[in-house]
Amino acid sequence: MADLSRIDIRKINANGRYVDLANNTIIDLTDEQIMSLRRYYNDSTIAVNRRMVREQELRREPSGRQSQTQRSTSRSNYRVTRDQKYNSGRHRTKKNPRPKFGKLIIVGSLVVCVVVGGKLIKAGQAQELPFDSEVNLPSYSSSVESDYGVKMDRENSNELSDIVDSIISQGSELGGYIEEQSELSNRQMMVQNICNIYQVNYTVVYPRLMELTNNFTSQDYLNGVIQGVTCKGVQVQASSEEELLVYTIRCMKQLPESMGLTTDNLYINNGYVSGNNYNEQISHVAEVLGTDRCLLYAIVQSECGFNSDMFNNRNNPAGIKGTDGSWWNFDTKEEGFFELGMEVLKYYRKIGVTPDNIDYDTISRIRDIHAPLSDGNEHWLPNVTSNLEYAKLHEAEMFNDYEQNNGLSR
Repeated sequence: MADLSRIDIRKINANGRYVDLANNTIIDLTDEQIMSLRRYYNDSTIAVNRRMVREQELRREPSGRQSQTQRSTSRSNYRVTRDQKYNSGRHRTKKNPRPKFGKLIIVGSLVVCVVVGGKLIKAGQAQELPFDSEVNLPSYSSSVESDYGVKMDRENSNELSDIVDSIISQGSELGGYIEEQSELSNRQMMVQNICNIYQVNYTVVYPRLMELTNNFTSQDYLNGVIQGVTCKGVQVQASSEEELLVYTIRCMKQLPESMGLTTDNLYINNGYVSGNNYNEQISHVAEVLGTDRCLLYAIVQSECGFNSDMFNNRNNPAGIKGTDGSWWNFDTKEEGFFELGMEVLKYYRKIGVTPDNIDYDTISRIRDIHAPLSDGNEHWLPNVTSNLEYAKLHEAEMFNDYEQNNGLSR
């Protein structure tokens, strides 16, 4: 019997995927394997999003067809997407489509199928396969010999766990050949969401991103840099993939020629609405850019507030001006919040302190750049410090929804 204690359940996500990047191992666990792990660890939260088939019904109906009782009592899987999260100000769900075989490792009699860079590898041969294509491959029979010398018996979940251990132990052999489809899917969703925020065409932006980054594998990209991507006149050095993608897509929108694009079909108006959960949006922007969400909130409340014409009609949260001195119009509220965050980082850079340095002197020096006294802004500093103090005192309450829901959708 397998030593189930060797399996680190912290590396199993909510949908039942075991990911051990240190050993280049990615495995989609079966229902039987998950049930074994739940029983062994007495933890029903393992792969919590997976609808489990009861063992008795599985044995009674080996063909896989659902009984009338199953159909009437079963519930569909649901998942939260980033697009939905920031589109309405609250979470909504959409039905999770059936998993495609291109995302599974199917172990059968002398057959191993994996996806490599958009190709289906079967028995040592490769043929072109689109990433999103659905492959109709036969599932393994109820009892066959695998390539690892372990008999797979759908009736015996403990023996199935042997397969998990065997594959994990040989992760270095398989890991180099398995494309992490979930990461690719998450990246596409991330780019789509940022394109919505900046109202640019995903079908134009994504192919160009692939060209600029050698399909997201270039060393510069992995180090947080894309040549030509600047913000406020400075080359971008990002700390996360999402931060780098935000800066890059912003640069594509504002300076398309410098990014090898034209304006043809670049700008769109697809009806995307940011929603009215502004604290959640501010918290997301602050997390991506590495700024303080309470400071961003305090500046918005002091500059415009959430009920001003500037904010509601221009999506401008802080009286930000363009290079020509006119008020900046943003396509979405989130775009305005991102621009404010980037402005604040610019101020920190100019005064030579780090963004985690938030005190009266720092805010005063930011005021001298952003809202100088010569422009009649004598109330800016006391208002910002007062709103910042309020936000710090009530931070957990104000940003509670984001704290609780962020892990489900990120």
